Amino acid sequence: MTRHSSFFSAFRSDACLVVVALLLMAPLVAASAPGAGAVSGTVTIDRAYIRTDGPKHDRDVVITLAPVGEGPALSSGFRATMDQSRLVFEPHVLAVPVGATVTFLNSDNEQHNVYFLDDRTGETLDIGTWGPGVSVDHTFATPGMIITLCMLHLEMAAYVVVSPSPWFIQVEFESANDPATFEIRDVPPGRYELSAWHKKLKQKGGPIPISIESGSDFEVDIVITKARFAGASR
Repeated sequence: MTRHSSFFSAFRSDACLVVVALLLMAPLVAASAPGAGAVSGTVTIDRAYIRTDGPKHDRDVVITLAPVGEGPALSSGFRATMDQSRLVFEPHVLAVPVGATVTFLNSDNEQHNVYFLDDRTGETLDIGTWGPGVSVDHTFATPGMIITLCMLHLEMAAYVVVSPSPWFIQVEFESANDPATFEIRDVPPGRYELSAWHKKLKQKGGPIPISIESGSDFEVDIVITKARFAGASR
């Protein structure tokens, strides 16, 4: 049985193994644009500790390359799945492009709920409660970070990171001491801002301006740290 839900109307106005593959997914561009380049580099943790084990680990970081001065580009037919299994949302972090549809699946033998909290606005949306084997499709039409909860099991929490552009990638840290590497390919020439999202840490110095020339590659190092250190110069 499948039910369907559209994305926040308020936001418009103002199994599970399949999604694990998204942890290292490539940018969502069907074909290379003429003169397309690439942005690659490392993400390093500074003066902070991350938890690398357990279902609510801190390993994930999402790198987004957003065009300067352009609105979000809706994805065409992108789909992903977030499962509820053993009282855990899987995956813990899911990155998708704006306009993507996510299937929320209940693989447990009891009822589950899916409840969203928009990190930017504080807006909430309860998309429903359903039983074992039932799934609900939800389309994310606004970029941002959505905290995903189950009102029936308050210990359950996950994050949906909705990228404003198709040029993003989700990677993992092995430990706080080892940098994570990333590469975003097929980036058309133009001006962009490169930003990193982590559920606990902030990007040091804020978004990084990137200029892609025809056929060029750009290398950059990103540092994430505790919020009190994030305003310091890179």
